[in-house]
Amino acid sequence: MTASYDVAIVGGGPAGSTCARTLVAGGAKVVVIDRSTFPRVKLCAGWLSAGIWDVLELAPRDYPRALWEWRHCHVHYRGKSYRVPGKGWFIRRFELDDFLLQRAGAELRLGAHVKQLTRDGDGWAIELPDGSTVHAGVLVGAGGTNCPVARLAAPPRPRRALGVQEIEVEVDPGAIERTRLGRDGEPELLLFDHAAGYGWNVPKHGWLNVGCGTLDATAVHDAWKLTHDHLRSSGHLPQEIEPELEHLKGHSYFLYDPTHLEGAARDHALLVGDSLGLAHPITGEGILPATISGRVAAEAILAGAPNDYPVRLARHEVIADYRRVHRVMAAARRLRRPSPESSRSSRLGRYAVARGFAWMFSGSKLPLPGLVDRALDLMPGKS
Repeated sequence: MTASYDVAIVGGGPAGSTCARTLVAGGAKVVVIDRSTFPRVKLCAGWLSAGIWDVLELAPRDYPRALWEWRHCHVHYRGKSYRVPGKGWFIRRFELDDFLLQRAGAELRLGAHVKQLTRDGDGWAIELPDGSTVHAGVLVGAGGTNCPVARLAAPPRPRRALGVQEIEVEVDPGAIERTRLGRDGEPELLLFDHAAGYGWNVPKHGWLNVGCGTLDATAVHDAWKLTHDHLRSSGHLPQEIEPELEHLKGHSYFLYDPTHLEGAARDHALLVGDSLGLAHPITGEGILPATISGRVAAEAILAGAPNDYPVRLARHEVIADYRRVHRVMAAARRLRRPSPESSRSSRLGRYAVARGFAWMFSGSKLPLPGLVDRALDLMPGKS
């Protein structure tokens, strides 16, 4: 049996559901296929920055599930601790993803993995385990790092994976209140000196999300030991969760790189979110770029120009800022000079690093983008 749609989306996370909602609102017939049933457990700190609400066309007060707003974060760096202003929100992905998918208005095929993908004359055929086939003129891959659409449609390219170890565990709210560093929802961040990345501890009333991420996936186990030792010695973890911390799960995803956009669209197959690799180049924020890419992909499809999606995405102000950050990081690596006494060791330098990270953690974009671009263009070497 074959069912036909305008668009088939593989993956029901924030990228896929945002894409689906935009398409349905534009009059398209859409199906979302996901191997999981929802709600489902999704390892993620659940961090949202301010830009997400406009993309979702939703106000924070109208989100019907648990939401924790924070105005300060607690940053530890080189033996010093700072309470730094910022702004953001935390959610539980278990709740957010289900809410976004259910409100999308698309037909859902849940608990069904993609058995086979085939390009035919006027679209894509997707064979499902029950023997049924879905046919769609346009295919959207929103299945994350290991998305089957990405494996088939994207050209091979070297990508360096970010390594993550984390757990979200249910805890007595009183135990969290006694051990948390700040208010409910205020993140505690441990910046690593030698391993590029950071650890975190996020209290969410009766839930605690603890973990770490590193730019080099092979360094994540040592990074978790640093994070765990710090949080335990400082008394910021309830004693009763220690057995749970023996069962941290790892996963990986890809940070934004401008070369990733080269594989964003091919033969009426589009990649969005982690299937493309769009997370913030420094903080690893992934939900915002996932939803942006889903919406931009849908807009390109509705305009009858799916192959314009990569150009449209590159021009989006958030993704353009990610490219700028990526260029700044590349320039900094080229200009770096070894020094026994880094400026980051000074009191002012340590605070600047902590404040700057909190600023980016809030989702802030680089100031004076035109000036930054011109300065980067004048620098020697490729950036």
